[in-house]
Amino acid sequence: MDLITVTREEGLKFSVRLRDHVMTTDMSVGEGGKDGGPSPVEFLGVASGACLATMVQAYCDARGYTDGDVSVSLTLELVENPNRVGAIVLDVELPKDVPEDHREKLKKMALRMPVPASLRDGPKVDIEMF
Repeated sequence: MDLITVTREEGLKFSVRLRDHVMTTDMSVGEGGKDGGPSPVEFLGVASGACLATMVQAYCDARGYTDGDVSVSLTLELVENPNRVGAIVLDVELPKDVPEDHREKLKKMALRMPVPASLRDGPKVDIEMF
């Protein structure tokens, strides 16, 4: 995996660099930022939705399901004590020609995809301060 670097731009706005890609993260105005980009928590939702959409679309493409594209809409449910994402609700629209009996198979497969599986099983987090 490539190194990801996060550097402050101003206030609570940060640049996130990965290979040749640069993304911006910021907090909403109500949280002390200027809403210059998605918040870090929202990026968690972005990763979840993008992972699911990409992998399910690849599955559909490989099997010739072409009557529409995959799309994902999601909501993050926040909880307190400690503050965190308590649930991610993902609604997936599939091509119309995906057989009904494949939908449950796709749902089981989706739960094993890298981002959902990482969130479900909790990766080890190691923080070092310099």
